[in-house]
Amino acid sequence: MIYKIRKYIILIQLIILLCTTPIYRIKAEDRADFKHEDYSEENGRINIRTTSFLFERDLIPKLTVKGAYVYDGVSGATPTGAPPLPNESKVATTEIKDIRRAGLIAADYQINNHKLSPQLAYSSESDYKSFSLSMIDSIDFNDKNTTLTLGVSHDIDKIVPNYGMNIIEKKNKDNSQLIIGLNQLLNPKTVFTANLTLGYSSGYLDDPYKGVLFDDHYSPSNEEIKSLSEFLSLNEIIDLFEYKDGDQYVLFPENRPRDKFRQVGLFSLTHYIEKLNASIEGTYRYYHDDFGINSDTLSLTLRQKLGDKLIISPSFRFYRQSSADFYKPRFDEGSPTQHPALTPSNYSADFRLSEFDSYTYGVKFNYVLTDNFKLDLSFKKYEMEGRDNKTFPSAYANANIITGGFRIWL
Repeated sequence: MIYKIRKYIILIQLIILLCTTPIYRIKAEDRADFKHEDYSEENGRINIRTTSFLFERDLIPKLTVKGAYVYDGVSGATPTGAPPLPNESKVATTEIKDIRRAGLIAADYQINNHKLSPQLAYSSESDYKSFSLSMIDSIDFNDKNTTLTLGVSHDIDKIVPNYGMNIIEKKNKDNSQLIIGLNQLLNPKTVFTANLTLGYSSGYLDDPYKGVLFDDHYSPSNEEIKSLSEFLSLNEIIDLFEYKDGDQYVLFPENRPRDKFRQVGLFSLTHYIEKLNASIEGTYRYYHDDFGINSDTLSLTLRQKLGDKLIISPSFRFYRQSSADFYKPRFDEGSPTQHPALTPSNYSADFRLSEFDSYTYGVKFNYVLTDNFKLDLSFKKYEMEGRDNKTFPSAYANANIITGGFRIWL
């Protein structure tokens, strides 16, 4: 879903804005942030421009209030789920354009060794509305060398009928998550982090913009042959149903399961290298869900300090995913209307459910201009590569990501 892409991007933006520790904490917690990101896929595919604002304010010694506003616009072409037409190499796409507005309000409240962090978030666009609540409790032990994190969240989403979608009425989706995390200082230079996330989604989990091709749809059913045989020969009946070059493919709305349980494990190790005046962070993430998708993510980031004000951070991320149990780029048997008995219970031709690898590499620059003003700029390259030898290569996309912003301590 294109709205799902934007949802993940906005989530990443908010996590970065709210959860990252400043490189230099010269002032107190009071600050304001601005970020702008341009995500641009090659060959005229999706382009997303995201602008984010954040404020953080200490109201009293134990209470900090945070808020964020995100505005993004999306345009470009996205695959419909149809394979290329005969004698063509590019998959069929459709043009989309939309605006998203989102915001959140959150707080950190310190009670003894507990830090309670409730959060309320809302986002809206023409085809998707989302409302979410979350609560995180961070508990410090062992002279603050150990932190246990417990969190829960619940999203209530509504998919709204729009141009180009396969639905004519509103659809609902619920998403709940539980997170358990551990942050451990192993020594003055090394930090270990481990997280386990359990999530459950239910309701309408399809992508309303994606369709599925059933080749068998072009063959007549036994009932149709019997009915038409009074007037036409068998060859004439077959010719009537047969797909002909130049015809547009007939696509049916995809049909994913109505619920999904997912498990995510993450391990991270950060070590400060004194001789280099740098830190290196390695992360491994494992993902599994009821769709049959398993994925592994490996990432490595070096943060190199140059002088008193500049930090350069090159990074690399590798992602490998298996396909969903019900994914195929096209189905050679079955048809919801022609041959329902032969049609699988679930089916999708969304390339994002296929077996593929992706690579993300880039560099980020952080520069402290004054005691209360910091600039950051990053460049990243994202590349996808299919692994199943059946999904058409043109379905996958490469993207360039440029992010810039600043932070002001007030």
